[in-house]
Amino acid sequence: MSFLKYFVAGFVFLGSAVATAAQVVSGPEVEMSSETSAIIRWSTSNPGGTDLHYGVVHYGTDAATLTQVARSPNRRNPWHPDMIFRVLIDGLNSRTTYYYTVESTGATDASDGVASPVASFKTK
Repeated sequence: MSFLKYFVAGFVFLGSAVATAAQVVSGPEVEMSSETSAIIRWSTSNPGGTDLHYGVVHYGTDAATLTQVARSPNRRNPWHPDMIFRVLIDGLNSRTTYYYTVESTGATDASDGVASPVASFKTK
């Protein structure tokens, strides 16, 4: 646990910083889909930590077996309350239903605490 120093009227007070997990604030949703690709978009509350984060999509054709992974890097802006993630999934089969869930991680692959329910889309 990290400690913050507060200087008030010449006194130093030690308090603990409470880390909160990021939360999905919109999405995930399919921003675009074609015969062989899709872009999944979602927003989270600002997760803090490192500036580099990754949007991660776990997907597959069986909702119970999401073994394929697509990920995209993203830079965190500490001055914005939210982060928008967009992940391209490429190499899909046409006219096929895919299931997916999203998460985000920091630069060290540590989870931001974000996890979405399983959703689906169909390629053209």
